[in-house]
Order: sequence, then C-alpha cells, then structure tokens
Amino acid sequence: MITHLVTRPQADQEPFASDLRQLGREVYFDAVFDIVFRDSAELDLAELNLSGVQAVLFTSANGVRAYQLNSKDRSLPAFCVGDSSAAAARKNGFEKVYSANGDVSDLAELVRTKLKPKSGTLLHPAASKIAGDLQTDLSQSGYAYRREILYEAMSSTALLQQTGNLLKNNKIKEISFFSPRSSKIFLALIAQENLLPSLEGLTIYCLSKAVADCFDEIPGLKLLVSEQPNRADMIKLIASTK
Repeated sequence: MITHLVTRPQADQEPFASDLRQLGREVYFDAVFDIVFRDSAELDLAELNLSGVQAVLFTSANGVRAYQLNSKDRSLPAFCVGDSSAAAARKNGFEKVYSANGDVSDLAELVRTKLKPKSGTLLHPAASKIAGDLQTDLSQSGYAYRREILYEAMSSTALLQQTGNLLKNNKIKEISFFSPRSSKIFLALIAQENLLPSLEGLTIYCLSKAVADCFDEIPGLKLLVSEQPNRADMIKLIASTK
C-alpha cells in the first residue's frame, strides 16, 4: 500500500483523505499550520458591518468559517475561489454561490463578469497573510474592496514525531501540498530536523505551479502539478499515477 502524507490544516483534511483511501492509499497527517479564528467579541464588534456591501469573497473554506463566527447574514451572494469554498458557503446557508474553480485571478475575473463596481463594496473575510493580490486586481477594475482579518494561520514549530520517524525510515512515498505556505513551512521544519535527504525519491503532488516552485531547489523529487487548483483535480492527478 502506498503511504501518503497530508499536510492540510485539520479542518480541511477530510474529505480529501477519504478520497485518498478510496485510491488505496494509507494516509498519515501532519498539519504544518492550523487556523485560529477571531470572533466579533475579540474584534470589539457586535457583528460584521455589511453596510454598502454587494458581495462576499471567499478565497478558502476558512474564510467561510470565519464569516460564520461574525455574521448571521446569508443574503449576500458568495463569490468563491474554488469548489471547496463554494461547498462550504452552501453548507453555511448561502443561497447565491458562485465558484471561480481556480485561483484568485480567476475569482477576480468572475467578479468582473457578474458584478458592477458601482453596486457596492466587496467584502473579503481573510487571514492577515493571503496568496495573490486580489485587492490590486479588483481595484484596478474600479471595485471597492475591503478585507477583514478574521483568522490567522499559525505555523507548527516542529514536525510530529511520527512524521519524522516515517521519513527517516523511508515509509512515506507521497506528500500533497495545497498552498505555498504549507510547502514553505514543511521544508523549514524538514531542514530544522536535518531530514532533507529523506525527501529524495518522493512524489510531491502540488495544487498549483506556485506550490511546485517551492521545491525547485530540492533534488530527487518527482513534482506533479494539478491541472486545475482544486481538490477534484488533485485526486485525478494522484489516481493517474502509480
């Protein structure tokens, strides 16, 4: 059985891990960062101010979870970067949900096709550090953009002992990465424990080229990039390899 390490935050590990098991993988977990949410009380708010907002932008399922903690309003349309965030939005009660099925550039293009700049502000519940530059992209098209920092991604300070042991003994054969952040944190932790040589010969599945670029200087890896940046295409990619 092929062993596969999942590095996603705990809340995002399923159903990806379930899909992997259906492909015959033995799945291990090491969430190299986790999500810490802030709620309205911590932000000194009764609830998020939605005055003048025409739509909510979600660049991850975590954005949906953060919004849930800070607003009961589900009347606004939800514009989502991909199918996972769109599914989270529907599950959370949003009825008007649009998926860009891509990255933040695709999300900005979706907004341009569906919304008019003069109709109101675009609210983006997000972390303090985000991938891409959605604000610049939309601002250049005349949209009013507002980002609310509602959660933080907290990096792990060390690999799990189990992960270290599996790598030392060459038990892990595949690792999947869904963001440059998780890739960089993982590599830093690996270097910290002098385990870089243990990566040689591994297959690394990357959600995007930006993820794959993080491994450019690591020799001996088989880097494979998903055709589209979503979970379904990652699973297709993994299913296509032996």
